[in-house]
Amino acid sequence: MTAALPLPRAIWGRTLEEFLGPASLVAPTFAIDGHDGEYDIYLDAPHELAPAWTSLDGLYGVHLVADEDWEPPTAVLIENPTGTTVGFYAGGELWIDEEHRGRGLSTPLIVCLVARLGRAAYDNATGIGFSAAGHAAHAAAHASVVRRAVEAGLRVPAWVRDVPFAEAGAGPRP
Repeated sequence: MTAALPLPRAIWGRTLEEFLGPASLVAPTFAIDGHDGEYDIYLDAPHELAPAWTSLDGLYGVHLVADEDWEPPTAVLIENPTGTTVGFYAGGELWIDEEHRGRGLSTPLIVCLVARLGRAAYDNATGIGFSAAGHAAHAAAHASVVRRAVEAGLRVPAWVRDVPFAEAGAGPRP
């Protein structure tokens, strides 16, 4: 269920550690609940009508927030045909409604926003905190993009390319 995704150099040109940030932390305290009222702003975000990505089955689309003044930059996951927002990626925070998890939808959210920005969706110079699932989603997106960039014949740096993909998608460091 992976329709064509962009191949942002901001992902394939960096190791996983460089992409995530050198001091990234993984802990349960970084988990978020998109149904918590403080995240309503993302569920109602003014997204572009044309999706940046659509799943092959047409059930999901990733839309980027259209307002240039919107902070932080945001991608939302829309369920078709209901038009309901069922996930978002904003400022490095990633959430997908439980009912829609396990379908490979985090990678398009991450990749589409990074492709639009040309950089990570957060300040990765100092690192960021992730839940175990959030770290795994970022690692999976990184591994997917690196793998596809190599297959496409892009000049992926050896220090990125030579990390085994299984290792690149390995679990978080304690």
